[in-house]
Amino acid sequence: MIVYPAVERVVTLVACLSLWLVACQSVGDAPAVSGVSRVPITSDSVLEHVRSLPLWRSPSGEGYAETPAFLAGRLEAWGYEVQFHSFEWHDFVGGAHLTNVEVRIPGNRADAPLILVGAHWDTVPPSPGADDNGSGVAALLEVARRLSGRSLGAEVRLIWFDGEESGLAGSREYANSMSSEERARCVGMIDLESVGYTNRMDGAQRMPPGSDLLLDVGDVGDFLLILGNLESQSLADTVSLALASARSTVLRVEVFSSLPGQGWIMPDSRRSDHASFWDIGVPAVMLTDTANFRNPNYHRASDTVETLDGAFLAAVARGVERAIVLLTSADEDD
Repeated sequence: MIVYPAVERVVTLVACLSLWLVACQSVGDAPAVSGVSRVPITSDSVLEHVRSLPLWRSPSGEGYAETPAFLAGRLEAWGYEVQFHSFEWHDFVGGAHLTNVEVRIPGNRADAPLILVGAHWDTVPPSPGADDNGSGVAALLEVARRLSGRSLGAEVRLIWFDGEESGLAGSREYANSMSSEERARCVGMIDLESVGYTNRMDGAQRMPPGSDLLLDVGDVGDFLLILGNLESQSLADTVSLALASARSTVLRVEVFSSLPGQGWIMPDSRRSDHASFWDIGVPAVMLTDTANFRNPNYHRASDTVETLDGAFLAAVARGVERAIVLLTSADEDD
């Protein structure tokens, strides 16, 4: 773990703790939500999304064209108005037609703070993409289900990005299209990237070369990494605090948010959609099981739902829901 400057660290954690206590004390006053939103996030509920996702979600795969409609069907069932953001990506030979899928939960005023939460839905052949990134897609769907009908103090946008495996295409398109006003009021972006695989054997966990000089996570693959740059430290602390109640034998949380600038000093830190938001000056964190540094099924045909840790994945999804509660100062619905 990186040790941050003491005074800044204490101030940030005290502020986050105050928001946490407010959220916990307000449970009894939570607004009415639909029955499906009250159903807790469980291992079964989150893994059901992974099992139901179309397979082979690369642009040449048979499940690619079906996936936006699949996501929309789930979201519309929970009362959301779904937006499709389609665009041409010319880095493919002959070009490709890519689609981001988004739902928005309005804030309580026009200039409300803005929070983005995203996960990429595309895959790499020949992988069916259970951990990378069906796990992130499923966790975000569960967060969407739980937030439906909620009253929030900030605008929340949930985005399923296309083209992450093709140079972060979808998130770059989205980030670059944000207005200066949207960027100014954006509290931060939370990126769910491969969040469902664990291996609790000694020696199962590796990290990028040289990172052990900055972060000591051990060699057991039982943790969720919250990765951010210096500008994202406050966001990382809030997300870590939100995950605190989920910390148990199934979930350990490690935070590394001391990367300068856009993270170029450690290229592996830029391998998912959060980097698109670093590049436009928006705070962003990646939540990850570290993908190929732990999971031997990474980008292989063996990346199947049977390899996922459902309890771990459900804990991640619950933590992200709580993070949104903290960031929006909203009431928590148990």
